[in-house]
Amino acid sequence: MQKKLIAAAVAGLIAVPALAQTNVTISGRAVAGWESYKLSSCTTGFSCRTESRVSDQSSRIIFNVNEDLGGGLKAWAQMDMRYANDLGGIGMTGNTGLGLMGSWGKFTIGRWDVHYGELGAIEGNRAGSLQTLLGPGIMSQVSAATGGGLVTLGNGTRTPNLMMWDSPNWNGFTARLGYTTSFAAGEGSGRSLTGTPNPGGGSAWTGAVRYNNGPWTAGVTYWNGNTEARPAAGASSFDQDGWKAWAGYTFAMGLKVGLGYDRSSVDRSAALGDATRSAWMLPVSYSWGPHAVYAKYAHAGKVSNIANSSANAWGLGYDYAFSKRTSAGVYYTKLSNSRGAFYDMFALGASGATATAVGEDARQIYIGMAHNF
Repeated sequence: MQKKLIAAAVAGLIAVPALAQTNVTISGRAVAGWESYKLSSCTTGFSCRTESRVSDQSSRIIFNVNEDLGGGLKAWAQMDMRYANDLGGIGMTGNTGLGLMGSWGKFTIGRWDVHYGELGAIEGNRAGSLQTLLGPGIMSQVSAATGGGLVTLGNGTRTPNLMMWDSPNWNGFTARLGYTTSFAAGEGSGRSLTGTPNPGGGSAWTGAVRYNNGPWTAGVTYWNGNTEARPAAGASSFDQDGWKAWAGYTFAMGLKVGLGYDRSSVDRSAALGDATRSAWMLPVSYSWGPHAVYAKYAHAGKVSNIANSSANAWGLGYDYAFSKRTSAGVYYTKLSNSRGAFYDMFALGASGATATAVGEDARQIYIGMAHNF
């Protein structure tokens, strides 16, 4: 026992210099609630059911560390662990990376949210489910195949294998430029059979310019992704290309209005033709005291070369802030697909709800609570 105590004391003394030179902060968000989720217009041979469940909505614990290297340069790292309040489990699946930062901006290498979540500047709420968010949902998705097949530009989650630069704030303007050696998974092998696709041929890059100053917010973001294992000439590659633009204004009395636009394309074979669609979103919110109400509508237009492929989504919500860190609310979200469309609510995998099939509709009633720390 005495040897164990001495070893522990020595280990503690060794760790002290590192801790003394490194600043560590812990933050996070606990968010969960009850939802009633229902599909309608189910495909032939299936019955639509109502699902009642407790669902976690991406709760997280975040560790941030930084070290002053002198001369205005700092080293930093972030470890973002997501955990589930409903079923348990924890993983390092959030925005996680390391790099350097200074007056020139911030360099990141790791995995991070890029492109798909930028419309969060004009929509959002304090305690809602991920499924209430239309920006990373219908506004980032393309119903890219006849009879089903959904592609989310920017992954709809953290992009791996990423190297990224974020600018400093220039009088309200910020910029981002990122490159990934493989945006969907691990990089491919350096050896493949002659005449077969290059398993390491994938990559993606993204850029964004934003403006946030006073009551105004605006910006534009671009994404271009080439998949791994390049197909034969003329075959479907499902490469991605898309851009978003948005603007919002907050009035002094608490009213906030916004407008978002997205145009995205997915490469298919020469015979099928590319799948391209435009989408727009109109979010409105009003807050007074601890109260806030939300309304939003989004429309994804017909996808080129796919019949009956448009979709609509809308949502309503109310939440109450008990404090600056704790809120609760109730929200309603509805998604309607045309009979050839295949859109889905955002991050259904997080709640465990059933994804839509082609032509099916979905609705969610959610009552939830969130605490930030």
